[in-house]
Amino acid sequence: METKTLEQLIVGATPFLIIGGMRPVTWCRNVQRGPRSGPWQYKAEYSVVNDTAWNRLGEVLYFVTDKLGQLRMVGQSSRRLKDRWRLSPMHDVHTKLPMGERALFHTTAWPQIERAVHKEKMPLTVRALFGEDLTALCQRIGNPLSQLIEKCAEGPEHLSGRVEKFILETHGRSLGLWNKAGT
Repeated sequence: METKTLEQLIVGATPFLIIGGMRPVTWCRNVQRGPRSGPWQYKAEYSVVNDTAWNRLGEVLYFVTDKLGQLRMVGQSSRRLKDRWRLSPMHDVHTKLPMGERALFHTTAWPQIERAVHKEKMPLTVRALFGEDLTALCQRIGNPLSQLIEKCAEGPEHLSGRVEKFILETHGRSLGLWNKAGT
């Protein structure tokens, strides 16, 4: 996949969330254990620029870019963006009691965002391409993306998942994307 093709996908996506900065706050999520729990050291200062997109149901491919337009992450959901980019209740790290606030959280991106907080070029913009728009754009771009549409008929994987996997395989390492394989 050429970089130009990747740029076409990103430009064709709708911005819905902007992370303008990070405020130091120690907190954790109310999950038993594992990497989603934390503790986390920052709370995002963000704005929702397209609430309709953030709440929209359906298959979606999303991109995170920095201030310079560099792709930092690609992801997908078969349900909706707000399931992936959620507002999680914040809890005290020691007492586990609710702090009375919610924080933006993404299971895959959040650890990477926290590690990169001092070197990333804020703001980070999160953009979305929904199912029918993704299909139309892949058809317009042509091969190899249009071939992925045909492969969707062969198995249960959504187009958004196939395009995400394709981007990670062709650009993941060279761009230093935050994604973990298949997440």
